Amino acid sequence: MTEEELRGLAEQIRAELPALIHDLHERTRVERDLAQALGRPSGTAAEALKATLRSNEAIQERLEDDHDRIVVQAGDPTAALIGVLYICPKQDYSVVREVPTDEVQLCPHDGSVLDRYQG
Repeated sequence: MTEEELRGLAEQIRAELPALIHDLHERTRVERDLAQALGRPSGTAAEALKATLRSNEAIQERLEDDHDRIVVQAGDPTAALIGVLYICPKQDYSVVREVPTDEVQLCPHDGSVLDRYQG
């Protein structure tokens, strides 16, 4: 996901915070963190945006609802398997998880945090 896409997603989540996070203190913290990440100069905000979007369980659940993928074998849509595709940022490893997890997925080659495939 590009930084521009992350910024758009962060703005969307920011608008949904009152419905997502009912605890005022937690919502205020997440709002502050999103504002700080979005305020960073272009080209420097991606990691801060990812960290903030991963920092709250309600946001993670909201994002998981949007990003679950159907992985199918080419030419056979009847053999569909619902899963989530994770890809190493260095693009040297990928894995599909049938059940989304809150656990951080790591690349076995270099230890990088795997990103969810965004299509």
